[in-house]
Amino acid sequence: MRFEAREFRVAAVGLFAAAILPLLATPVLPLIDLYNHVARFFVLSHLSSSSVLPTYYESHWSLLPDMGVDVLATPLLTFVPPLIAAHLIVVFIMAVIFGGVLYFRRMVTGQRSLLAAAMLLPLLYSYILNWGFANFLLGLGFAFWGAGWWFSHRDRPWLAVPVSCVISILIFLTHGLAFGLYGVMVAALEVGLFVRAPTHRPLDLVRALCLTAIQAIIPLLFLLFWMGGTKPPTEALQSVSLESMGYPPGFAGRALKRLVPILRVEEGPSYAFDIATFLIQAAAVFFLFWRRQVRIAPMCWPLLIAAALTVGVGVPQLFGVSYITDRMPLFAGLALLGVLSFRAEPWPLASRIAGAVLVGVVVVRLVAVAMSWHAYGAQYREFQSVAAHIPPGSLTIGVGIGSGFHETNVPRCEMYGPLLVSQYGQAGPLFADAKQQPLGLVGRLKDAVATLHANQPLERPSDYARFMSDAASAGFDYMLICNAHLLTQPYPDNAALVAQTAHFALLQAKR
Repeated sequence: MRFEAREFRVAAVGLFAAAILPLLATPVLPLIDLYNHVARFFVLSHLSSSSVLPTYYESHWSLLPDMGVDVLATPLLTFVPPLIAAHLIVVFIMAVIFGGVLYFRRMVTGQRSLLAAAMLLPLLYSYILNWGFANFLLGLGFAFWGAGWWFSHRDRPWLAVPVSCVISILIFLTHGLAFGLYGVMVAALEVGLFVRAPTHRPLDLVRALCLTAIQAIIPLLFLLFWMGGTKPPTEALQSVSLESMGYPPGFAGRALKRLVPILRVEEGPSYAFDIATFLIQAAAVFFLFWRRQVRIAPMCWPLLIAAALTVGVGVPQLFGVSYITDRMPLFAGLALLGVLSFRAEPWPLASRIAGAVLVGVVVVRLVAVAMSWHAYGAQYREFQSVAAHIPPGSLTIGVGIGSGFHETNVPRCEMYGPLLVSQYGQAGPLFADAKQQPLGLVGRLKDAVATLHANQPLERPSDYARFMSDAASAGFDYMLICNAHLLTQPYPDNAALVAQTAHFALLQAKR
């Protein structure tokens, strides 16, 4: 349990290298939003050199509370192919989270533990990573680095406050919600230190919280300015029903939807697998607590309580960010690993078995993720054969048959529409809201997206045949149908079948 700093760093790097091996199992990662972001980075990096992209897109660079990966990855896409860039982006985000939690843990517990480092690995393949929320994940990793730095330097406010102000601005510009969680962490740590202090003078707590609040002044002023121009929640987001997401109606559906991100905080190939491994890990950790081999660092109880409250208190949307509730179990899990303190003396046999069970679950989970992702390699090759039939510069849109939400067992399709933009020279809908991303739509693409949205306001279509017909009428030249084998309706009359494989179909609009 005791390591020199250099030895621990070498061992931790080795663990991390093993943890990213599942990323090599497939050329296209089944992460829902990731390739939409990557396509945006590609467009931004090639606008000045392309004769086609400026016809459909324009850059809107400005200070936004959700642009950390845009700043880092846009230059990368100028010389790295999109598929390789996507893998590198994910590796970088994982490294920031992995290193940030271990650094934070070292600062607040004073320990280096390979068991804690190993337990952290499955959380890198989280429910939120599968959503592809790249900016939030990067900002969350920065938040742990920042909170650890504040904790280790707070006794020198002349240094800690100005440096932490810069760190807080960096976190805020990476992702606004991550900045809020950073504030929760540093404030909770100050409360914990106050509770553990030999004297409890209220003025000491007020002074400490004021020093942390100084870090929020510039971000909050900017947030007020930014919110003045944001749009209210869209009708599409408000109208998503539980049934369309695969949940039963009523209270049972709402409860299950809240429970899924907790049980699948480490997401693998299936519900049953994730629930089983979650319960095994929980039982092993509880046993170690019971045997007093593990405890919570005393000053960190307020942080753990605050993290639990973020999971329990449901907020559907905040500061223009959706799916808030789904993100909180990951924050709570990382915070728990960051405050665990292990007994350094040799463990008895039963405790060593419990630790071995935890390590075994880590290995099983990584292997399961690699095996489940490997199937997307064959699907990607099908996509390539179909996409080759689309002339460059065409307006294209991806249509994923099935619920489209990644909690289901339907293969994910959200990657392929954006890949038409970044790999095949097409133009299509991307995350391009000028108030949230540094990219906007123009010209025929903007008109086609607006027309389609007017006829199809739901986030996921309920009638796929009508959606495809409306897409053709709105001005899209081609529709890439993924999971075409699940479609039970005929193709619309205003589109012709151009190419087809086992899982894909390509339709061309009739003009």
